[in-house]
Amino acid sequence: MTPTLLVTGPSGSVTSFEVQEESWARIPGREIESGYWASVRPGTSDATWSSVGSAAELLHGGAPVPGSRTEPALFLAPRLTHYANWSPDGRRLCYVVPDGQSLVLKVWTYGESDARTLTAGAPLFPAWDASGDALFVHNGSSLQVFELVSGEQRTLSDAAAGFRTPAVNKKSGLIAWADVRDGAVEVMQGTRRGVAERVARFSSGVTLAFRPGTDELTVAVATSPESSVFGDLCTAAGRSLLKGPFVSYWWAPDGSKVLALYPSYTGDGRFQPRLFDAEGNFLRAVEPFIPAPDTATAVGFYDQYGLSHPFWSSDSRWFGMAGRFLTEGPPASFGGGDADQAWVWDTVSGAIERRLAPGSMLAFGRDAVNGG
Repeated sequence: MTPTLLVTGPSGSVTSFEVQEESWARIPGREIESGYWASVRPGTSDATWSSVGSAAELLHGGAPVPGSRTEPALFLAPRLTHYANWSPDGRRLCYVVPDGQSLVLKVWTYGESDARTLTAGAPLFPAWDASGDALFVHNGSSLQVFELVSGEQRTLSDAAAGFRTPAVNKKSGLIAWADVRDGAVEVMQGTRRGVAERVARFSSGVTLAFRPGTDELTVAVATSPESSVFGDLCTAAGRSLLKGPFVSYWWAPDGSKVLALYPSYTGDGRFQPRLFDAEGNFLRAVEPFIPAPDTATAVGFYDQYGLSHPFWSSDSRWFGMAGRFLTEGPPASFGGGDADQAWVWDTVSGAIERRLAPGSMLAFGRDAVNGG
C-alpha cells in the first residue's frame, strides 16, 4: 500500500500525508482539528488519536473507543492522555488509560461495543504477540502474557528489569526480555508457551529488539547501570554493531538498516540521526536537530513508541521525526513549540523534506502483519 503519514501539530491538530511522485503530499479533507498522538491502524489509512478537552478519550475514525473516556481529563504525561497500540494485524487495540489512582490496560476488538480490562499498575509496557491473539505486559518486576482468546493469564517472569518493553519477533513469535539476577542483567528468550533460556548477560541496563525478518536479537547496552545513554549495540551472540554514545535506535521494517540517535553535545539538546546498514557500516547522517516535546517523549521510550508510532515508513525508505534544525529557532522551552516542524528523510537518496507541517510528533502507517 502507498506509504502514509500522520503529523500531530504543537497545538493539537493532525495532518495526513501520502507519497505522490517521490515526495510527500497533504491529503485534502483528512485534517483533524483537535487530536494528539495520532497513529494509523495497520493495513488501513484510518487514524486513531486522543481528543483532549475538559474530558479525554480515544477516537478511531472519529468514533469513541469504548472505555477510554476520563472526565475530567487525566494525563499520563504532559499532552499524553492515552497510550494506544494496534495489534500487528489491526484487529485489536490495546491502550493504557489513567483512572486517577493507577494505570489501566484495556483491549478493544475493532467493531465491538465494549473493551476488556486486562490489568492495572504502573508503569505498564505492553507488546503484541505476532498473532495478535496475545499481549505481553511488563508491569513492575512482572512479565505476563494475556491470552485474549482463552482468557488465560500466565507469568513469564517475576524478575523483569527496567522500564522497558519486551521484544517480540513478528515473524517467528520469539519473545525476549531482561531479568535481574545476582546483580546482573540477564537477557531471556523464549516463546509465549515455551521455556525461556538465558542468551546473554550484562552489567548494565539494556533495551532489546529483533532485527526484522530474522531471529537475530539485538541489545543496546547502557553506559552504566543508572544511565539512559547506550554505549554499544550488539547481537545477543556478542557481535558488535554500533558504538555509542546514542540514546535510541530503530530498525527499518525490512531489517536492511538501522538508525540511531546520537547526542551532539552542543549544550542545547540537539541530536543527530545516523544511518547504518545491517552490519553496522555507516551510510549517511542528518544535521543535528532539537526534538519536539512529544517526539522527545517517544525517544525516551523508543522501544515502546516504536511499536505504536513508527518513525520508519512501511517500505523502509523514509524516516521522519519532528523538531527544529539550527536555523529554525531555539528549543521549545525557550520559544514555545510553534517552530517545531515535521521532517521526512529519504534514506535512499539522502534528500530531506523539511517543514512538512507544524509538528510535535509523527507516525507512519503500517502494513497489516498476520504472524504467529
